[in-house]
Amino acid sequence: MVDIDGYITINTEEDGTYLTVFPPKGKGKKVDHDSVIKEIKKLNLKEVDMDAIERAVKESTGQPVLIVKEKIAIKDGQIFVNITPDEMFAQVTIVPPQGGGKDITEEDVYNTLKNHNVVFGIKKDVISKLVKKGLEAKNDPTILLEPIEDIIAEGQNVQNGEDAKLEMLFDTTVQKEEEKEATEAAPEEQLADDKIDYRNVKSIQNVKKGTPLAKKVPPTNGVNGMTVTGKVIKAKPGNDVKFIIGKGVEPASDNPELYVAANDGQVIFKNNKLEVLSIYEINGDVDMSIGNIDFVGSVIIHGSVGEFKIKAGEDVLIDGVADGTEIIAGGKVIVKGGIVGKKARVIAQDDVTTKYIRNAYVETEKSIIVNEAAMHSTLIAGQKIIVMGAKGLIVGGTIAAAFEVSAKEIGSKLATYTEISIGETPKMREEMQKATAELKNIEEQLDKTKKGIIFLKDLSTKMGGNLPPDKRDLMAKLTRTQFKLMTEQKKWEEIKNKLEAKAKEMQTTKRGKVNCLGMVYTGVKIIINKVQRTISDELKYSTFVEKNGEVQVIPYSG
Repeated sequence: MVDIDGYITINTEEDGTYLTVFPPKGKGKKVDHDSVIKEIKKLNLKEVDMDAIERAVKESTGQPVLIVKEKIAIKDGQIFVNITPDEMFAQVTIVPPQGGGKDITEEDVYNTLKNHNVVFGIKKDVISKLVKKGLEAKNDPTILLEPIEDIIAEGQNVQNGEDAKLEMLFDTTVQKEEEKEATEAAPEEQLADDKIDYRNVKSIQNVKKGTPLAKKVPPTNGVNGMTVTGKVIKAKPGNDVKFIIGKGVEPASDNPELYVAANDGQVIFKNNKLEVLSIYEINGDVDMSIGNIDFVGSVIIHGSVGEFKIKAGEDVLIDGVADGTEIIAGGKVIVKGGIVGKKARVIAQDDVTTKYIRNAYVETEKSIIVNEAAMHSTLIAGQKIIVMGAKGLIVGGTIAAAFEVSAKEIGSKLATYTEISIGETPKMREEMQKATAELKNIEEQLDKTKKGIIFLKDLSTKMGGNLPPDKRDLMAKLTRTQFKLMTEQKKWEEIKNKLEAKAKEMQTTKRGKVNCLGMVYTGVKIIINKVQRTISDELKYSTFVEKNGEVQVIPYSG
């Protein structure tokens, strides 16, 4: 059996108003006396027989019981509309009809809204739902007839215009992370062996000249709003804003609303100011809070550096000591303290200048200038190595320069093995080998490409110039490849020619030499243009040159 709650009906007959209380079915609930009284009070009936009501509820026979000799007043359904003070919402209340009064229709609702000047944002689906709900209540005696209400219309909020803004075209999250690092843990980079590389805790936003940095987004006009009564709410247009454009930033030549880098450097947007700095400067030592540095411009460190990596597109200047530091520079390297440690490795395109070098590797395309001493290190210079400061000592290690090595003292009284080499450096040999190999590879590819083009040209001639589409595509591809290979060939030929010219200069001028203002000790090996000489007796105030296939000693001519 289906469980159904008990319910009531109230009907008007010729002799009065009758209450019928139906019993529940199954486990349904009986009709509650108080709810019946509540419904009868809504009918505004006078001299109601309360005992008859109580008896009808108690017995729940399903038979009509006369409760008053008065007919229910006939009332049509009613509609009430309430509009909020800001006229952004309209609420409708539908009171169901009484005593067989007229039902509310959708048309009635629309007409009432019109009379209240509600013309915008009307919710048709809500109107249909309310009217349908009212009819269901009337036709289902289990539903008590109560007023029904809902939001029937909603205005459109105004959208004021946005102010002009700069839309950044680079990753600003790096800078934001750095600004929060005082209260949050620094980013960490996981290594293959599950150790944390705390040296990579910061990144620099490097940009090249001409890189788009930001574009100005103009202010918007906004979107007008509207009330439910059809009144337009005017939107406030956004304001044009002037932004502070700092150093290293300029408008693009073809678009004044686009800002680009005027030079290589570090891009920064702070305090509403956009700029590109060509120098990355650190006021103090490089520690874990700074980490490894990779910067497109110059790096200046007003302190010392430990076992970190510094990569700069231009110069590197360190006021203190570089201890175990790896430095790669596209320009000069100046370390005012010294370069020390077996992990220390410096590779530069321009001069390297420092106070002393110990147990380190230093290589440059130009010259190495050391003030005090170069000890047990590997130094390779494309031009000269000069150790002529206060001590001017070279002891231990391998020293190689293309043209000249000069020092005040070379070797030691303990006959420490020290090798001084003048002429073609290992780097030059490596570059020559690479250039030769690249050219050979390019020539082989060019030969194959040219043969393919010749074959297709012959085929085109035989076919009256009507090559199939796939063969035409292949011809275009081979032509592009040929042009690319010829460009690469020219580049490597220029590199090889420069290397050969430098080697020829060293051979023809015979200007390679080793100068020692003070003592050259035993245990020192001097190599000039591949000719060797090991020092067996201490020599003083000497210059070593290659002549007639041997290394000869002449009076100091530094």
